[in-house]
Amino acid sequence: MPESRYPLGMNAHVVELPDETEAWATARAEAEGFATLSDYMAHLVQRQKDIETLRAMLAEGQEDGTHDWTAVEAELHQILSSAAP
Repeated sequence: MPESRYPLGMNAHVVELPDETEAWATARAEAEGFATLSDYMAHLVQRQKDIETLRAMLAEGQEDGTHDWTAVEAELHQILSSAAP
């Protein structure tokens, strides 16, 4: 099993899942190479945050008439390159 890629000092939260959902998520985490279900969940939360950041950048560029596509492309590349463990 791969080593966790998240620091030990992270905050802990309890997430209750139905048995069927937990089994699915655990299998998905293993299939995608995550060390733990917690790592997979942290990855999903971070990915959603990255998506929202990118959407905000795109909306800002559309609203003010500036399109810094270099920054958007760099952010998108960062998101995509960190999509897997």
